[in-house]
Amino acid sequence: MHPRTRIRTAIAAALGAVAPVTANRDDPLPADALPCIGLFTPDEATQEITMGSRRQLRRMDLYVDGYVRAGADLDDQLEAMALRIEQTIAAGGKFAGVLDRIELVRSVTDRLTSGELKAGVTRLQFVVTYQTTFGQPDA
Repeated sequence: MHPRTRIRTAIAAALGAVAPVTANRDDPLPADALPCIGLFTPDEATQEITMGSRRQLRRMDLYVDGYVRAGADLDDQLEAMALRIEQTIAAGGKFAGVLDRIELVRSVTDRLTSGELKAGVTRLQFVVTYQTTFGQPDA
């Protein structure tokens, strides 16, 4: 299993205490699924850190989207969701050793109005750092 999959799985399991989680990109969102969380890993940079053993330092972007049903207090709901996500990820530490470090680098909120779906989303962007061996990321 690729480390990205292990990382997504570990974080999704922890976030399951906040709301139902999808650990892959999933469209469209059904209105009856709110609140929920989606997470995905769209980008990763790799740097070789040792020559002999060919260890690689990987920095992966992790996006965590928290969705809530729109109401009069949408911004408050989105901030509450963001808070629970941040607290849960901070409490996870190194997620049983599947990563070295995780840091929040950006958060954005938005309103979704697509057909009958009236919702809001808070997107938290994290950078996850972990190490692998060249050519054997699953070792």
